[in-house]
Amino acid sequence: MDKDFYNCKVLTKKPADFDEKWARWLKEVHDVKNHVEIVDTDTRLDGFGKIISFYYDSVSNAKIYAKLYLRWEPNRAVVAYYHGHNSFIDNADNDWHCMNLVAAGFNVVAIDMRFQNGKVIDNNKYRYIEYPSACYNIDDLETCYNKYLDQDALKVLDIIKDPTIFKDINGTPLASMPLLVGGPSQGGGLSLMVSSMSDYDIVASLSDLPSDCAIKDRIINREGKYGVIKDFLEDHPELTDVVMNNQDYFDVINMTDKIRAQVIASVGLDDDTCPPKYFYQAYKKIKTNKHLDKYPGFGHGGFEEIHLPKKIKFAKKALKCDY
Repeated sequence: MDKDFYNCKVLTKKPADFDEKWARWLKEVHDVKNHVEIVDTDTRLDGFGKIISFYYDSVSNAKIYAKLYLRWEPNRAVVAYYHGHNSFIDNADNDWHCMNLVAAGFNVVAIDMRFQNGKVIDNNKYRYIEYPSACYNIDDLETCYNKYLDQDALKVLDIIKDPTIFKDINGTPLASMPLLVGGPSQGGGLSLMVSSMSDYDIVASLSDLPSDCAIKDRIINREGKYGVIKDFLEDHPELTDVVMNNQDYFDVINMTDKIRAQVIASVGLDDDTCPPKYFYQAYKKIKTNKHLDKYPGFGHGGFEEIHLPKKIKFAKKALKCDY
């Protein structure tokens, strides 16, 4: 393996007011009243439980679509699952991920992301909508797309940890159950962000192909979803400094030293969408029990079935559970 994997130089810098900003942004999340609207209840989880589809209120008056895969058995941990970029939770691939977690014994809550083909309701007015959503309000730190995306991912934990909302088959609030997070690519980055910035106790982060590391480098090199920002800056060169500096507030490299959860992560060593050398710069800052599986010959995925048993085993060991 190239030594650059371990010692990659990145442009990420931690802003002096990083912690101050994030404390306020987390308060914005908590200040949104916990409100849920049930859309549907599907009992197709024969032998397992049921799926509850719902909307929850999030920052900037958005309504985020989500699904709770609720097992019949009581006292089961909850995994918050975040999907990859430009996907949606009704997609078969995401259902596969969620159902595998259900089959392993967990409850799962999965959310759609704004403007990524799902059912989120966001009627806010954005600038630069002629570009993909990553560029929406990109020059305004307080209303940019990445901020809202992170806050939506944090807000679903408020919903799960509210003892008045969802309960298990015995009427015990899910709020009392252990909490894990996970997801692939964009979802891998979000699960690390949530583990870093949330004030809830999270047992483990199951983060695959993590995105959102070395964002400025990925913009410059047109890697993955951040390549469109390079196009934007070529059209708006006068905004280069503010846009590039704003990315540091959402870069996972600046966050992972705060993680209290245990972490299992996976990367494909030939991944040129979310280059693993960037993620490693975040991974090496994690101070808790951690494990990284590296898959030679794989790019941005393709090893999910190989890796699944490993992360399930890791999660159950972290939980000290016997189911």
